[in-house]
Amino acid sequence: MKRRNWIKTISFAGLFHNLAFSKETKLSTNTIASKKNRTPIVLSTWHNQGVTANTKAWEILNQQGTALDAVEAGAKMSELDTNNCCVGLGANPDRDGIVTLDACIMNEQHQCGSVLALERIKHPISVARSVMEKTPHVVLAGAGAQQFALSQGFPLESGELSPHAKTNYENWLKKSEYRPQINIEKN
Repeated sequence: MKRRNWIKTISFAGLFHNLAFSKETKLSTNTIASKKNRTPIVLSTWHNQGVTANTKAWEILNQQGTALDAVEAGAKMSELDTNNCCVGLGANPDRDGIVTLDACIMNEQHQCGSVLALERIKHPISVARSVMEKTPHVVLAGAGAQQFALSQGFPLESGELSPHAKTNYENWLKKSEYRPQINIEKN
């Protein structure tokens, strides 16, 4: 199932569940809102990396960790995968041969932090969390994001491409055509 259709389906299912739930039960607002009656959901969009990320997130939740800790730990698992084309330092580089990373995180109070075009930092999700928790900003980008990461003790990695990314980049250089991938999902 395509991502857009899946999101529509799950949104409709959630709406239907809420409507049915509210008509068939007489629970007070306090009971519905209490933590002990909530069941956490861990959801990822990518199969291979998602399984690893979800497993780590559940590990954190099972140890009574917070949802924010679980999200960060799960994302870090994807960032460590050097065969992942799109996430982490093993990702495919931009047309200049540089891996630039983005990450965003949000807590239960709807506070968020993000980094864009971050280079040579292993865990951009952790830097994004630091942006949320330690600055008045929502987003830091490029050299500013890297400078902030270094000031927070994140080590600077080599910047060398992973074998997978290097092969992909060398194949791309043979034609050096810049054509953005356009993903138009049809209903």
